[in-house]
Amino acid sequence: METTQNLLETLLRNCLEVVSEISGPASEMSAENYLKQMGFFSKDAHCQNMVFGILDMKSLSYRYIANTELALGIASDEFLEKGFSTYFRSMVKDKSNITVVPSLLKFLIDSVNLAPLEIRKDFIAYAFGMQHMHPSGKPFTTLAQLFGLEFDEHDYPSLCFFIVQDVSHLVKNIQQIWGRISFNTNEFVTTFSSKETGKPKADIFSERETDVLKLLLKGQESKQIAEKLFISSNTVDNHRKNMIRKLDARDTTALVQLSKLLGILK
Repeated sequence: METTQNLLETLLRNCLEVVSEISGPASEMSAENYLKQMGFFSKDAHCQNMVFGILDMKSLSYRYIANTELALGIASDEFLEKGFSTYFRSMVKDKSNITVVPSLLKFLIDSVNLAPLEIRKDFIAYAFGMQHMHPSGKPFTTLAQLFGLEFDEHDYPSLCFFIVQDVSHLVKNIQQIWGRISFNTNEFVTTFSSKETGKPKADIFSERETDVLKLLLKGQESKQIAEKLFISSNTVDNHRKNMIRKLDARDTTALVQLSKLLGILK
């Protein structure tokens, strides 16, 4: 029987073959290395919860998509035939959930406009908190990663590679949808929240919250973190609780995992 790791690599390798045909040999890479780079490769990965594909940003249609039957209960042929409307139909029928998609796309364009020209094409975009409904009746929450393969004359992404995965086990009572775009490995970052309006803002967490988060990643307790950052243990706990609240994470462990998947932690 094919292992989860092997199936993940097979699915992604198929995607990368299509990428290579479109963008040339420069886009080729090891499926395993790509998964590691994107933070998805681990012995605990569940391939049935992931969808891989290539999205045409201008027509919002799919050039390639895989694993939708397992993850969403929808045949990939339907996605290829009907395009982005199939994605909408898989979402929980909540107005705030569905109408945020155009805002996320606008956020992507606005962020590209704000980014320095020399790093504009080197980005990874994240969308977290979208609610979907499996045909079995089970709702689930997704986190998507997307990066550009081809760009138009204005350096806007015209063709993107994406991965979407179920992160329901890491969250509870989602209150907002987040968008995050990192250019040149966090050299320039913008974020979007469905609770707020206006231009893209700085990162999801403050600089001090990120300092605490990095030490949580190392397994340090509040007292150790407080001593290292010259703040009180209560302040550390407040930062941790605030970060958990922002991402609606189940606990501190889930907070760290989500932060990795969102590119906040490397």
